[in-house]
Amino acid sequence: MIRVPGKYETFWPRFIAGIYDGLILLPLTWGADFLVDRLAWPWPALFLYVPASFLYYAYSIWMHGRYGWTLGKRAAGVRVLDLSERPLSMRQAAFRDLVPVCLTVIGLAFEIPDRSFGGGEETGVLLVGWSLVALSGMLWFLAELITMLTNSKRRAIHDFIAGSVVIRAEYPVRPAA
Repeated sequence: MIRVPGKYETFWPRFIAGIYDGLILLPLTWGADFLVDRLAWPWPALFLYVPASFLYYAYSIWMHGRYGWTLGKRAAGVRVLDLSERPLSMRQAAFRDLVPVCLTVIGLAFEIPDRSFGGGEETGVLLVGWSLVALSGMLWFLAELITMLTNSKRRAIHDFIAGSVVIRAEYPVRPAA
């Protein structure tokens, strides 16, 4: 593991921020799941299920693009900036979540037709599809972790894609260009 200067020592704060953000969104995701389970497939449940599937990413993209942090990152004392350490753009914020959003779209591509034509019951196609998405997600997470732990600025793959870096919040931010 590469030793990093204090400004970029963000592994544990980022880890904790993920837990905080998950807890913040938990009531909304549980509420959406509760309602979807009680609605008849396909159309009523679909209108709630699809947006709820992207809830975390919408939160993440909006908060990073608007404020440079999520509520979890703010509580954990880190912020996301572009490589020049200026505020992140909304485009960069979207690129940070590009791969998980794509994996969710692929999962929904298996789930929506299967549930719509299967009467809302889980079938083998659905289980195989989501299993492949889950495996891809775990491999993505592992690649992110390895990347973050092997470079001096602790940039994960999504930071390379977006041209972003995460720093401790106590360090100054350069003004926007």
